[in-house]
Amino acid sequence: MSAFLFDPATEAERFAARREFLARQEALRLDLAPGVTFQPETAESVEDQIRETLLAEGIVPVPGSDDYREAAGSFAALAPRREPGGLSVAATLFLGFPAPERDARLLALEGFPEILALELADGRRVLPAVDRGAARPGERLPAVLALRWTLPPEARIAALVADHPALAGRFPAPPSWSHWAQAD
Repeated sequence: MSAFLFDPATEAERFAARREFLARQEALRLDLAPGVTFQPETAESVEDQIRETLLAEGIVPVPGSDDYREAAGSFAALAPRREPGGLSVAATLFLGFPAPERDARLLALEGFPEILALELADGRRVLPAVDRGAARPGERLPAVLALRWTLPPEARIAALVADHPALAGRFPAPPSWSHWAQAD
């Protein structure tokens, strides 16, 4: 484990160096409703999460080190990957509500992540596999969930579609999603 001391000047430089990446992430993000954010994950975003996690733990990120491999294993579930049925892509769904209304809003959204479909250009819809973390079925919906879809070869995403009583809508795919739906 390599530890380091916090240095404001170094931190400012590091943030400045991440600006282009952060802009690419913002271009991928969809705000579906107040408190409901959909963030597609890319190989680049997964790599960034590995580095940021290690830095937050006071560890200098060194690719290939034991610490790095351990962190990479934790985030591997979010990385895009080729599978026999096509390209598997993931997104993080953030459900952030003020404390006084959090429980009621999360309860109202029960079942929402499981029907959040990617609509393809040919009209087909692909439903996600949902990772609810440690929450079991019937327990309160977690505030952060990982969703994964397997897209058929050559598929183009047209929209994200929600058909749920608490949140319904068709959210056109931003142009940046053409990159998301390709293996890096």
